[in-house]
Amino acid sequence: MVTDNKYKEIHGSEGIVVHNGNVVLGLQKEKRWYHLLDHKKVGIIKTIGGAIEEEDKGSSREALKRELQEEIKDLDSSSMRITSKPIFHKSLKMRQMNRYESKSDLQMNADFYVVEIKKEDSLEPNDLPAIIEIPVEGFLSLMSKQGDIDFSDVRDYIIKNKDRDVELPERYTLMIPDEVRELFIELNRKIPSNKEEFER
Repeated sequence: MVTDNKYKEIHGSEGIVVHNGNVVLGLQKEKRWYHLLDHKKVGIIKTIGGAIEEEDKGSSREALKRELQEEIKDLDSSSMRITSKPIFHKSLKMRQMNRYESKSDLQMNADFYVVEIKKEDSLEPNDLPAIIEIPVEGFLSLMSKQGDIDFSDVRDYIIKNKDRDVELPERYTLMIPDEVRELFIELNRKIPSNKEEFER
């Protein structure tokens, strides 16, 4: 396994995305998959988001809007409601979130927002290999498992990118903070329902 420590610290933003009552997660691109000794591949499932780029002018919220539009097809500002402020901030080392990066010194800092996608149509991935749209109960079940997740655990919820002929991994690992799980456990109390909490 090769660990890329080119960037020692990343500042970014992540969306805790809800669509039609389901949790929406992203399957990271193939360059971030792991090839194991048994010839199986492991892909990373995470919340949707990424690093703050120069065009975002230092705004984690603007970075999230850009990332959402890059990673999910046909999203515009009218179909997204994003909390005006982060729900929480997370700072950690990659090795704390990903057991395949035990030697990494990469430090990740991200603002986490709640995003509601107001779109009746099914979602489709844009530049991701796939997205996972899963009911809250199924998401909590995944989060309660130890170690890797088998393909059968997510097969029924995977929306594959039709434009890319990619063979999906047999196994997956979650890179999702416990705070996200806790948020969904306390769904009614924690996710803002008041419109003032969201901005277009």
